Amino acid sequence: MSLPEHILLLVLVTDPFGNLPLVLAALGRLDAAGYRRAVLRESLFAFAVLLVLGWGGAGLLRTFGITEPALHIGGGVILFLLSLRMIYGGPQGAFQDGYAADPLLVPIAVPAIAGPAAIATVILLRTQQQVALGQLALGLLGALLVTLVTFLPGRRIALWLGPRGLNALEKLTGLLLNLVSVNMMLEGVRHFLA
Repeated sequence: MSLPEHILLLVLVTDPFGNLPLVLAALGRLDAAGYRRAVLRESLFAFAVLLVLGWGGAGLLRTFGITEPALHIGGGVILFLLSLRMIYGGPQGAFQDGYAADPLLVPIAVPAIAGPAAIATVILLRTQQQVALGQLALGLLGALLVTLVTFLPGRRIALWLGPRGLNALEKLTGLLLNLVSVNMMLEGVRHFLA
């Protein structure tokens, strides 16, 4: 895979467009400066988590005896389920009354941006695709930039697209992710049978 393909895959699994409504719901009570600070902080946390797991995730797999085909198939299943939720809709009301106006790390950085699908993807890129850590870092940086370009003007984007436009964008992202997930599962089966 090339660097642009890595960036596209990481953008799909971190899903900035699909997470935009969640970010707006979580940070909507902040003023403009607080919103920008929180978006930058949460995005950096998420991508730091993904980079650390990209660096040490393979060792973690060996420790628990998890094979690469199992991770490939399991990661594909997670991506597939996530894509179905994006296409057909999932449970609403991600936030309960107990959340603070400015949540730290959870739920925006983890698990919204750095969720199971993104974690499985960075580990698979390192183990299955043999992507160098530097190239993974560049891919994550590209995905971080797309996330920031989406989240920082998030309030304006939401007004411009409207609820139906945001919904359509999430469904399109879900369709692309669905295709990637099927390919991941087929690769896992191929490696298992080889």
